[in-house]
Amino acid sequence: MLSLVQLLAGVGSLASLISAQSLNTDVVIISNNDLNPSNPNRASALLLKSPLTCAQAQETCAQLQESLLPAPTSTGLTAANLSEALTSDRKGAALDSSQTLWISGGSTGCSVLSLDANTFDSDATVDLSNRLPALCTNSAPLSRSNVTSYDTTRQIEVSTSAAGILQGFRDKFSFRFLGIKYAETTAGEARFQPPTALQVSSDSVRSALAYGPQCAQPPDADNGHQVYSGEDCLSLNVYTPLVAADQGKDETAPKLPVMFFIHGGGLNTGDSGPFPYNMTTDGYVGNSISNVYDGTNLVSYGGVVLVTINYRLTALGWFNASNAALKDALLALHWVQDNIEAFGGDPTRVLIYGESAGGTMTRYLLGTNPAYTDGLFSAAVLESDFGTSTPFFSPELALNTSLTLAKYLGCASNTSTTLSDADAECVQKLPAADLAMGSFNLGLSWDIVVDGDYVLNDIAASIRDGAYARVPTIWASNQCEYCYFLPTTLAADSPPSAYAEYLPLYFNNTGIQLVLNQTTLYPYETAPSDNGISGAVLTLGQLITDYYVHCPSTYLASLESNTTNPGNAYKILFGVGLGSPMTPNPATCPGQVCHADELYWVFATAETDNLYQPLTDAQVATTQEVIKRWTSLAWSGNPNYEGAVVEWPPYTGDNEFVLNTTATIEPYRVAQCDFITSQLGLVFGDGIY
Repeated sequence: MLSLVQLLAGVGSLASLISAQSLNTDVVIISNNDLNPSNPNRASALLLKSPLTCAQAQETCAQLQESLLPAPTSTGLTAANLSEALTSDRKGAALDSSQTLWISGGSTGCSVLSLDANTFDSDATVDLSNRLPALCTNSAPLSRSNVTSYDTTRQIEVSTSAAGILQGFRDKFSFRFLGIKYAETTAGEARFQPPTALQVSSDSVRSALAYGPQCAQPPDADNGHQVYSGEDCLSLNVYTPLVAADQGKDETAPKLPVMFFIHGGGLNTGDSGPFPYNMTTDGYVGNSISNVYDGTNLVSYGGVVLVTINYRLTALGWFNASNAALKDALLALHWVQDNIEAFGGDPTRVLIYGESAGGTMTRYLLGTNPAYTDGLFSAAVLESDFGTSTPFFSPELALNTSLTLAKYLGCASNTSTTLSDADAECVQKLPAADLAMGSFNLGLSWDIVVDGDYVLNDIAASIRDGAYARVPTIWASNQCEYCYFLPTTLAADSPPSAYAEYLPLYFNNTGIQLVLNQTTLYPYETAPSDNGISGAVLTLGQLITDYYVHCPSTYLASLESNTTNPGNAYKILFGVGLGSPMTPNPATCPGQVCHADELYWVFATAETDNLYQPLTDAQVATTQEVIKRWTSLAWSGNPNYEGAVVEWPPYTGDNEFVLNTTATIEPYRVAQCDFITSQLGLVFGDGIY
């Protein structure tokens, strides 16, 4: 039986019989992609940037399994939108408006398109020996997630500086290079150790047509409820509208910023590629495949290069205070520095971002000793980072967690008080699935360790001291993150008495009394119900959202702005969202913006997952707005793009950007956060702030 990865690679199809072509020209996918799936005129073409004769242009298009582009008409790629895309820095072309290009036409098959006049001439008036850039058709389809195989027939080879020659493929809006190993296996003696960069000879041809294997992890909704045991899993994926030639490269072309995404999953589960599912917000929908992080719409609309990574999960990433997962991400960032120019990327403009545990990993990277991160990234976005439930641990606390697992696995005596080298060695030799399932069964939480080398302090202390990556940063959260995580034993229509009954899950007795006294800020007895969810349940969800996610984010954003990173920290609240198969929403989420509900905005993948189709005009506009904000931060370090209706100011404590169907700047839940910070306290490490 073929695996999911093999199926999506098109194993056994014609793709495996077609060799890739190395081309001596930069190739740019030019499109008018507006992210609206209902627009029948979305189209794309291939720009060959190197000067070519008519015959060379025809031959190169043929190598790409295409032909010269017909003259633009009033639909699809029109003369106006084609000219706009070709002269835009953001689309990777940046041609002069006076440029002329080869297109199809005339008896010889060549005519010339003039960008400034939006006209074209036939071969009767054109010197076919002129050397011009050219436009080819792009017949590749949009990659869909809910399929059993991808069309990988339109392949291309790219020579990199340190990763060999990578063989990827093209779809309608992007080039895709998938499952690129960036490190040696972490099995055996390499388990819990820092990753070792994969050494590849410059002439080594490597297939990048299929996503890499998932890292060892227990079952969850974001992995198809399966157990995985792989330890040779450190791979990454690159999506780009541009590939650079080994020879004939346009050295004057603007490079595109890089967006480096880290997936979520509680540091225990998840992957950067597709996963099987059968549940959505609306309940059971039948067996299908989702790929929430597919980059084709993001890179074509935003004019960026996207890199998504795998990193070690659960005990494999953190056991014995190793910080191994953090070091995986750092190594992947070094891979970007070494190789991303081959994909049109700018290594000096790298935005790191992630959602949930990926947001946590982004916070960990921000707080890493700057000696290890200097020059690796220039901006950051943290989506739904649980800032106080994933703190910076002391070595003692981290080793206690490791000892608990070692005891469960029979590697340490139940009377042991410290983790010995022999205990750790025993755990190192066990099957990876045993570690993943042992951690899952115990409900262990794995977090970063203040090791005195890679990590010098917790994030709040590091911000105060200025000992962190002081880059432009967006802190993002959703309206009711924790509505997704409320216990299944709590019925959606529970009465007000349930509010007090469930508070002991989150607070000690002192905290419980403080919370119960705040009936104005948290009116659990009088709050109205919504979509079948009682006011008491919604109030509990909002309280824990404030405590774990929203208020820690506003605190850290404000701390940055008011101390060591003034003018560079921004805060956004998503008041509108789309539920994804990654978090099939329970009964306590209808009508709320729950955990991960912003991801379909960020990646524009509701279309490729074939959910919520057709999108409403408001949903398309929200997708456009979010991607413009995120990619603007990548391009300029500022989320305010040209033409933005609302000016988004740096966050100083009471000016949050709230995105509903419209955007406003508000003092969102400031009183609630003041109460939590002053009365309950925010724990980012060993100290309380």
